[in-house]
Amino acid sequence: MEEMKKRKVERWNQILDVIGKIKKISSEIRPADFVPFKAPVDQSDLSCRRLEELRMELQSLEKEKSERLKQVMDYLNTLHSLCKVLAVDFKQTISDVHPSLDEDGVPMNISNTTIERLALAIQRLRETKIERMQKLQDLSSTMLELWNLMDTPIEEQQSFQNITCNIAASEPEITEANALSIDVMNFVEAEVLRLEQLKVSKMKDLVLKKQTELEEHRRRAHLVGDEHYATQFNIEAIEAGAIDPSLLLEQIEAYIATVKEDAFSRKDILERVERWLNACEEEAWLEDYSKDDNRYNAGRGAHIMLKRAEKARVLVNKIPGEL
Repeated sequence: MEEMKKRKVERWNQILDVIGKIKKISSEIRPADFVPFKAPVDQSDLSCRRLEELRMELQSLEKEKSERLKQVMDYLNTLHSLCKVLAVDFKQTISDVHPSLDEDGVPMNISNTTIERLALAIQRLRETKIERMQKLQDLSSTMLELWNLMDTPIEEQQSFQNITCNIAASEPEITEANALSIDVMNFVEAEVLRLEQLKVSKMKDLVLKKQTELEEHRRRAHLVGDEHYATQFNIEAIEAGAIDPSLLLEQIEAYIATVKEDAFSRKDILERVERWLNACEEEAWLEDYSKDDNRYNAGRGAHIMLKRAEKARVLVNKIPGEL
């Protein structure tokens, strides 16, 4: 009898130990709907079968707890990577999900609610990462185009090298710390703004240069009476931001091409006009020269003037034939 009583106490203690572990794990993984036993546990059934059932339930819960812990750790690692790239406070982020995730010496909450909130935090940060990545890649592309347009020295581009290297990267490939931080975004935006302002200044100079070139082509083509075109190329409009300087430059380039084509189609006439104008200039000079009473006086350069006069007479005599 004493032996039986001793075995009964041991069996009861074993059952209580298993039940205690079941309650503990159940409260950790399913706190919201924790109902470990529908009927009170008493000593009416101390069989090996009952103890084995409880142990099987405990084993199942331990397996579920292990899987949940693994999932939570995977989520925490993913969150840590996202926070690192975005320069977001990791400790504050996980503390907002559940305080136990950032407290030492406190059992980590691995309930369904915590896991769901971790998944939502990951989704939110990943969306932020993709949004910032796409914006930064667009800014980097614009920055590269402006650098090329401005002939920006390589030395000035070096500080952006770690940013432009991700211009074609996919979301998983961007893992560097602070690669998509707010500071980096502001840094690139400021550079693009600086380049845009510089572009306006340089484009204005380029537009003025092209306008001068256009006027020279028009002068050579002897185009007159079409000055209204100049109102299209308003520098004040560029400074006021009312017109894109690149568009204005394209318009001037197109106008220059039209003038060149027009000049080429009248090449023979223009050449004759040039010869005639030169002859007229020489004729006017010869007339003034003939009126000079001292033209035959020996002096420095007199022989040069005589030679020019001879050439001028020959050129003037050819005028009727040229026309």
